[in-house]
Amino acid sequence: MRCSAWVVVLLFSVVGTVVAATPGESDEPVSLQADSLDYDKATATYTAEGKVDLQQGTTQLFADKVRYNTKTGDAEAEGHVDLRDVDGQLQGEQMDVNIRTSVGTAQQAHGFISSYNFHLAGQEISKLGEQKYRIRNGSFTTCDGDVPAWKFAAKEVNVTVGGYAKAKHVTFYLHDIPVLYTPYLAYPVKVERESGFLMPGFGYSSERGMQLSLAYYQVLARNMDATLYVDYFSDMGIGTGLNYRYIFGDDNEGEADLYYISGYGDSGYADLDDRFAYRWEHLGTLPGQFRFSADVEYVSDREYFEDFGTVAEEYDKDEVESTVALSRQWGNWNMTAELLYTKDLEEDADNDHTLQRLPEIQLDYNRTRIGQTPFYAKLDATSTYFWRREGLKGERMDIRPALSAIFQPGMVAEIEPEIGYRERLYWTSSEGPGFEHAENMDFSTRVSTRVSRIFTLGATTGLTKLKHSVEPEATYYYTPNKKQDDLPYFDSADRVENANEVEYALVNRLVGRFDSENGSPTYLELVYFRLSQTYDIWLSRRDREEKEDEDRFSDIRGELIVRPSNRWTFDVDSYYDPHRNELSKFTAEFGARYSDDHRYTASYRYKEDDSEYLATTLAVDWLDPLFVTYEYRHDLVENHRLENMVALEYRSQCWSVFVSYRDRIEDHEIMVSFALSGIGSVGHIGASLGTE
Repeated sequence: MRCSAWVVVLLFSVVGTVVAATPGESDEPVSLQADSLDYDKATATYTAEGKVDLQQGTTQLFADKVRYNTKTGDAEAEGHVDLRDVDGQLQGEQMDVNIRTSVGTAQQAHGFISSYNFHLAGQEISKLGEQKYRIRNGSFTTCDGDVPAWKFAAKEVNVTVGGYAKAKHVTFYLHDIPVLYTPYLAYPVKVERESGFLMPGFGYSSERGMQLSLAYYQVLARNMDATLYVDYFSDMGIGTGLNYRYIFGDDNEGEADLYYISGYGDSGYADLDDRFAYRWEHLGTLPGQFRFSADVEYVSDREYFEDFGTVAEEYDKDEVESTVALSRQWGNWNMTAELLYTKDLEEDADNDHTLQRLPEIQLDYNRTRIGQTPFYAKLDATSTYFWRREGLKGERMDIRPALSAIFQPGMVAEIEPEIGYRERLYWTSSEGPGFEHAENMDFSTRVSTRVSRIFTLGATTGLTKLKHSVEPEATYYYTPNKKQDDLPYFDSADRVENANEVEYALVNRLVGRFDSENGSPTYLELVYFRLSQTYDIWLSRRDREEKEDEDRFSDIRGELIVRPSNRWTFDVDSYYDPHRNELSKFTAEFGARYSDDHRYTASYRYKEDDSEYLATTLAVDWLDPLFVTYEYRHDLVENHRLENMVALEYRSQCWSVFVSYRDRIEDHEIMVSFALSGIGSVGHIGASLGTE
């Protein structure tokens, strides 16, 4: 019931209830319940005692005793006072508050802002508005518990919800132990991105010495941000870095990294040259439906990755490549223009002679059916300008039109012949032959068939059916032998190998059908297994004595892909030499992933007379809140460990600590970093260049 200037009071022997509406800032009715109620008409004030519950709209006040003025909305509460609204909760032994605005002051108080799990405690807490608080002689934290894992204590704290908690004369506590003092602190009370310093990382490396990494995160706009890094290495120097991320429009986004280290120090680094590195990645659409992409990476020398690389693919790099590309599609036509720049990182490399592709333009006409005939046409055309500071330069145009067909006699087999004509044109600098050209024909025919059977498993849900298919296939390749010695040589495409061979293969597939309770089926290829070998007809027609070291039959290749579910993978790729009864190449990879914190991968690689290598990664969450990651790499040829890494992360409700130990052939490193709820950790020594 809504009233304008009068009050209805219902009195009971034990419980009193008042429902009223009064003029003021809110037209919401006021409800007052207590064990006993007394009303002073002259002052328009209720005195309520015993289990008092005063409520207006979404604001509710609980206390042992409350004096409530119906005209002003002011309430004086004592004993176990608890004020609740949509922002959170404020408790204290005594509180003066306006029930209509929720503005008030509590003594010996504790506050809680639910949206951010933000706890306030102090001798006095004032709620200054819907989004603002002030604390005197108090503390704040995002940790739960009577004794939080960490807290900031200060003489005065001003909190703006969705903004900052700004404090003066601040002491940082771990549990009840003071560990750090700062005269001023601004702590974010928001879930959105916010500028500020990140938690530092520190550690020790046998190569770099003591190291400390600091970072500052800056929000530049809704669509871009930047992180500034400063790294100190006692035996190496000072590193400074910048990471910049952006999103423009609907689908233009990118990230850029720049890192520079100024060398100094002892332990062999006194003469260390300054080093720098940068990376830029971009993908997006330009006007006219052109797709623009960039994958640019450059380092001043190989030692950068040796010092700062975190995985083998980084610190074992022997080159860096930068690619900038522009592409466009018109129906069945595709055009791509690229600039490719490579820097050789080998120790004795002479990059003045390193070949660059500046630019390379490719025009393709996708395989397209000609009318209603069984014939198809396609075109591959590439024009490349090869440039280097010193040595042979030149342009190569490579054009290959092709005509193919698909025949299905009796619908039991499929025959796919293809004939192509390849023309290569060259224009070279004075170091080369000038203009040259070469032509080649090529021909291939693929014949395949498929036999399959479906097995019903009888289950009503889950894996209900299996389809097993057997697919024998054979492909014949022919390219005539052409003289090419007079052509310049830029890369392997300048020498087209002759061929007269047959590749035959047998493919087995297992495809599973999975039915859900709602009846919609999904299909997953569970097993793919392919055996193949090549028979060289050209070698078979040569003098056996002249070609006694060459085999007409190639190695037998076996490819196995097992996907029992979306969480499990098992891949094997092997080459077996039947003449010597030995493996010439073997690769196996196994992976299982249940979550980002629970996964296992293992890989084994073998190449005859070259390398044999074992690597494994294990991440487990069995010890939650302790998360463990372990990585191991071993060279089986030299029989020594390449890398051993253990990373531990302890996650609390409001903080995390990260500890990692990395043992490599030439370096041993231990790193420690922290993260508090609302403040991220610094992340990566050496900025983020080279990491994925």
